Amino acid sequence: MRLVMRLGNVAAGLLCLASGLAVLVSALTDPGYHAHYGDPLWLVALYVAFYGWVVVAFARGRGPLARLAVAKTAGAYLFILTFGLVGDLWMSRTPGRYVYELFDWGAERKVILMAYVMIGRGVWNTLNVMYFTTTWWVPLRKTRPFVGRAVTAAFLGIALLFVWAFQQLARLDTDTFSTDAHEVARMVHEGLECDTIRAREGTTTRDLRERAERRYVVETRYDCRDTQVIVKDPDGRLGQYRAAREECCGQGVPVE
Repeated sequence: MRLVMRLGNVAAGLLCLASGLAVLVSALTDPGYHAHYGDPLWLVALYVAFYGWVVVAFARGRGPLARLAVAKTAGAYLFILTFGLVGDLWMSRTPGRYVYELFDWGAERKVILMAYVMIGRGVWNTLNVMYFTTTWWVPLRKTRPFVGRAVTAAFLGIALLFVWAFQQLARLDTDTFSTDAHEVARMVHEGLECDTIRAREGTTTRDLRERAERRYVVETRYDCRDTQVIVKDPDGRLGQYRAAREECCGQGVPVE
């Protein structure tokens, strides 16, 4: 069991370390990259150093493993608690952004990202800290049985809470979004011509589209830097597709 937990931490740490190193190298060698993301180099270096420490410590099986597990779990909990408010910003700006990109399979497959957040970060880190801090709380089961059992129940309860939250979010995603609507949004977006985007820059249009004898309400927001198509299917479920069309910027549309 200990080997499995250690290898899990090494694997997760290597992913984060690789992402941090990619960000650090890009920021140091590409001024445009650094200007776009604005990564504080000291923060990226600290991130890389921390996950380098995590990888080495868990690979060797020595060091402050319990404290490292607590630190990783605290970061995971903070991310999950603020996910609804700053989740997108966190995932795009953190030095670990490339880890999140591995699980962000687009708006039509958000359940993959939700599984990573709630199961991968929530459940895994809870069980991880529970295992590596056993020397802190297991003795309580003998000296103070009630408190010891309460701590055990708290760990398991938090893990189950994350599983329940994932199930609820997955159900909400299914009830709210439609794969067909996402596909219609993608097709509409790819069919937009630059002349149309330039002519309607900064405006929003709404029209109806038919596909397989089903009618979809299509709302298109024209912006060459972030053109967005939102589609509602006959059942009221949504789909969207958004991407920059910078090749369409120009002819009166200034590019910063």
